[in-house]
Amino acid sequence: MDNRDLEKKMVRYRDLITVKSTDNREPFFAVDKENLFYGYLRGMDDMQDYFSGKIIVRGTVYEKLKKADRNLRIAYPDYRLYITYGYRSLEIQTQRFLKQLSITSRGRFFSNPFDLYEEAHRFIAVPTVSGHPTGGAVDVTIVNRSSNTFIDFGSDIYDFESKKCYVETAGIPDKARRNRLLLRKLMLDQGFAPFDGEWWHFSYGDKEWAYYYKKNRAIYNQVEGSKIKLCNM
Repeated sequence: MDNRDLEKKMVRYRDLITVKSTDNREPFFAVDKENLFYGYLRGMDDMQDYFSGKIIVRGTVYEKLKKADRNLRIAYPDYRLYITYGYRSLEIQTQRFLKQLSITSRGRFFSNPFDLYEEAHRFIAVPTVSGHPTGGAVDVTIVNRSSNTFIDFGSDIYDFESKKCYVETAGIPDKARRNRLLLRKLMLDQGFAPFDGEWWHFSYGDKEWAYYYKKNRAIYNQVEGSKIKLCNM
């Protein structure tokens, strides 16, 4: 299956705008290094200056991540889940989307503005349906503690250029494909929804999760950063 066929299978903006949501007001927690490995990576560290550099997520998401990490350690004692991103402020999400909107529209004509939004959404989510500003979406990979390196997933995390970020992309080693399946199973076992356009991206409680699992509504809405009070800081 080529990349165009893979893209047709991915969740779209038009899929998510129909999903209703009611925020359950679940609190946020900072990821703690005593429980999970985490750290922002170069090129995706725009939240580094917020919340004392901590990655923050909703409470249920935090518990599910710890369970996924525990299950990983049981199966592979040298492996640990590594969280590279969680909550993103609505301000940053909007800035990133507007920048992508400008890039997408450069030299192209869209007779329907909705189609422009749909195309830009493939690269950065429209803020009103985005997962990271809800505290429910996370980017995760796996680190080998013995070698202190990330295991092979067939592409670097946040490598968008080669399209090898697509979960089912062709041309990656069998070992990398097995590692993608391992990560996917770990997260799905905890009720996270995958995003097939990025092997590292999973979510719980947001519109993408509600769409994937055919829920009546999402349980998390986007939250302004200034309104967040962490329960463990």
